[in-house]
Amino acid sequence: MKEDIEKISCHVCKKIIPKAAALHAEGKEYVHHFCDTECLDYWKEKQEKEQKENP
Repeated sequence: MKEDIEKISCHVCKKIIPKAAALHAEGKEYVHHFCDTECLDYWKEKQEKEQKENP
């Protein structure tokens, strides 16, 4: 019997990936999922830039 694998989309590029293989960034009320370190790093840099612009 084949098990169903839960799939999610990358927060940045929207690529569909298995949830078990995703990288995560967690906050108080959310969890973002990323397909690889490039997307995670891109998101982190964007967050840092936005925080500097809107303190």
